[in-house]
This record gives sequence, structure tokens and C-alpha cells, in this order.
Amino acid sequence: SGINAEYGICDRWKAICTEAQVTLKTLCTARDKEAKAVRTLEKTKCKEGSKKADQVAADLASKQAELARKTGEITALMQQFHSQKLGDLKLLLSTYSHIQMMSHARALEFYTRSYQDMVDINVDEYVETVMNETMSLSISQSTPALATPNQSIDQLNVTK
Repeated sequence: SGINAEYGICDRWKAICTEAQVTLKTLCTARDKEAKAVRTLEKTKCKEGSKKADQVAADLASKQAELARKTGEITALMQQFHSQKLGDLKLLLSTYSHIQMMSHARALEFYTRSYQDMVDINVDEYVETVMNETMSLSISQSTPALATPNQSIDQLNVTK
């Protein structure tokens, strides 16, 4: 699920960047149109009469309004971008931190159980158990029955 979420985030950021590119292009176009309208107005004021200048001034006003609107759009887009960027970073880092905490918590549980198992070992009891088992095995397997005064060693070997 973590990998799918990361791919979803990547796709979302790709869409955001594409939208920002389009918005920037329209802003640049609006800025260029406004600059052209300013130049046209200046030329018209010098050459033509006031009626043509009024028409060019009205065109300039509409271009300036368009530029202001596009500037507002890009400002809103930048605010949204930073908000989403911070939200996504917060999500990714908190998810990473949570995974790390869970991993370390499991390791701590394991080490706690291991430590408790080591503390619970009774060395004296263990040594006694091992010695008893060793002694019982060695007595039953390697020592022949003891000879009584009336038996000889040869008789014991035969009865074996």
C-alpha cells in the first residue's frame, strides 16, 4: 500500500506541475499582450487623435485586467502548491517515522524477551541437570556389574 501511495503522489505532482506550466504560459502571454498594448497606446498618443487613443486605452485596461487575473491565479496556484507540498512531505515523513518506530518497537520486544529468558536461566539447576544426565548415561553404558567375591572377572565377561 505504501508503494501505491507513493505512485499516487507522483502522479498528482506530475499533474500539478503540468497545470502550473499551462498557467505560467497563459500568464506570460497575458503579460506580453499587456506590454504590446502599452506600446501601442504610446504610439497612438503620439500619432493619432484622442478617439483612437481612447480605444487603445480601453484595450490596455482589458489587457491589464487579464494580467491581474492571471497573476492572481498563479499566486493561488503557488499557495496551493506549497500547501500540498508540505502536506505530502508531512505524510511521507510521518509514515516513515511510524514504520521505523514499529520496527524498533518489535526489536525492543524481542530483546526484552531474550533478556528475560537469559535472566530466568538458573545456572546451578542447569549444571545439576546436565551432570545428573551425564552420570546416569555413563553409569548405565560403560560400567559392568561389580564382581562379587565368589565370581571371577572371566565369569563377568561371559555374562555380559
